[in-house]
Amino acid sequence: MESKKDILAEIERLFSLKGMVEAYEEIAASRMRRIRDSVLKNRDFLFGLNEVFHQVQASYKSEIQRLMKTKKLKDPSKITFLKKNGKKIYILLTSNSGLYGSIIKRTFNLFLENIKKENCDAAVIGKLGKEMFEAEKLNSNVAFFNFPDNKMDYDQFKKIMDHILQYEEIDVFHGQFQTVITQKPVKSSISGTEIPGVKKEDAAQAQTKQINLKYLFEPSLEKIMAFFETEIFSSIFEQTIHESELAKFSSRMVVLDQAVENIRGNLTKTEYLMRKFKHRRGNRKQSSRLSGMMLWKARYS
Repeated sequence: MESKKDILAEIERLFSLKGMVEAYEEIAASRMRRIRDSVLKNRDFLFGLNEVFHQVQASYKSEIQRLMKTKKLKDPSKITFLKKNGKKIYILLTSNSGLYGSIIKRTFNLFLENIKKENCDAAVIGKLGKEMFEAEKLNSNVAFFNFPDNKMDYDQFKKIMDHILQYEEIDVFHGQFQTVITQKPVKSSISGTEIPGVKKEDAAQAQTKQINLKYLFEPSLEKIMAFFETEIFSSIFEQTIHESELAKFSSRMVVLDQAVENIRGNLTKTEYLMRKFKHRRGNRKQSSRLSGMMLWKARYS
């Protein structure tokens, strides 16, 4: 049987643990709100950048067609002003630490399912992803990158961009925010100029409203278009990272909330044990008093 000292120590430990987990939950909620705001702001910026890009394409249609002939391309959607290696790469976004629930593992499983089907290069971002990938002992050509869980490291971001920009097709596996309690693993193609979170019909409608403007280019149209393409691509990839972070911290909130509920349940049980202990001790004292009274009465009667 546990002593009063043990029960009091357990109650104190549970209260301390509850306070710590609630603090982590509040931090996760704060980061989730910050990332959500960043996602919306970046989406507006990317939409505007993409609009200017299509204005340039529309205004200089003849020059674009000439460049397409030079590159021997028939489909305008396939034109690129960046040097590509013709290969495909799968990118896995994970994390460096735990407490993100099942979203990291489920995203890895989706990534693993696809990479086993297709022989292509891979890039894994995050220490947990590296550990899980190495445990599978696959023969894929893979590059590993570290990246912070809660902020944008633009030096590391540039290293990743320099590595993946050379690929013709780029698919990113990441968690996607659905609701605060629901996140799902998804595969997003970032090879084109489609903006995450913006409906295709809205983007198409914005392009039809474009005014045929003329721009003065320095040093050349081709280099300016390459700059736009790089900026749009990096913004789309950054947006995907933010989407992944939003899903991770939402998942962490759910995990921590469940932990708080479990701690409250344990506290209720432990406090019940304390009340039971006090009640039992009171009964013993009462029994002792009654026994004493009976002995006293028997002696002097």
